[in-house]
Amino acid sequence: MATPSLLRRPHIRPHLKRLGASLRWTLLSTLTPSLSLEQRVKGKVVLVTGASSGIGAFTAQRLAAAGAIVVMTARTEDKLTKLVQSIRDHGGKASAIRCDISDLDDCDRLCRRVIDEHGRVDILINNAGRSIRRSVVFSVDRFHDFQRTMQLNYFGAIRIALNLIPSMIERGDGHIINISTLGVQTGVPRFSAYLGSKCALEGWTSAAQNELAHKGIDFTLINYPLVRTPMIAPTKAYDRFPALTEAQAAQWLCNAIVRRQKRIVPTSGLVFVGMNYLVPRTTEFLMNIGYQVAPESFSKVTVLDEERQARKRASITPLQRH
Repeated sequence: MATPSLLRRPHIRPHLKRLGASLRWTLLSTLTPSLSLEQRVKGKVVLVTGASSGIGAFTAQRLAAAGAIVVMTARTEDKLTKLVQSIRDHGGKASAIRCDISDLDDCDRLCRRVIDEHGRVDILINNAGRSIRRSVVFSVDRFHDFQRTMQLNYFGAIRIALNLIPSMIERGDGHIINISTLGVQTGVPRFSAYLGSKCALEGWTSAAQNELAHKGIDFTLINYPLVRTPMIAPTKAYDRFPALTEAQAAQWLCNAIVRRQKRIVPTSGLVFVGMNYLVPRTTEFLMNIGYQVAPESFSKVTVLDEERQARKRASITPLQRH
């Protein structure tokens, strides 16, 4: 009696197809960047989270101008409405659905509605995110900071992806773009909550890509350097740092959609990765010196939040604490 084989026959043809497509789109994007974007997204349904401002808003406008059917989501409904109207006034196709990505039930409702109204999502851009700048020593009694960043940056992002992956597999095509940060490579101090959530997102993305590559689904991670968006505005120290404009960051995203790279990371990120492997203590020394020199700064919103937390703790009796 023959024993069944434990190994299954792999599908090689999809990889050859992806290689050919990659070479073609790389060539087209180099020779005719604007035309290649139009060819890539025309008639495609693109879901953009965190689209009310910043990178998401700029990207939505560019994709709609290129012929995509853009579905935008964020918590601020009035901003989305204005953006949809602006896109339509310029001849684009766009719609908006309010959603709080940190609410997993809301993520499910969002995906059901998009599928009901459009039948599919061809490209998902997980752009919504929350960043918190605070040293670990000032976070020991603020565990909720870590929960909030994980809920939005990780759980919300993959909840949407998990809702959409089955239909992408059925069609044999799909592209999921997850926005990350250069901080994952550099380990920049004061962002432990934010970087922890992005590292989780990167780990999930890498594993999912390796599992679904033969199904026609591509994943892209974009490790953005500093981008001049409303998210970094409360940290005044960043006013003196070089940063991408929102338009430049949107162009990175458009390039990712055309070429479907596995990862986009600036050269400085690769340098940091090399240093972390070759001279880890030197890298640690440099980052720690920078941390000691830079001041700890809290926005007005943060200060008010801390005052509320302090009052809450003060209202708890010793017996209740135990």
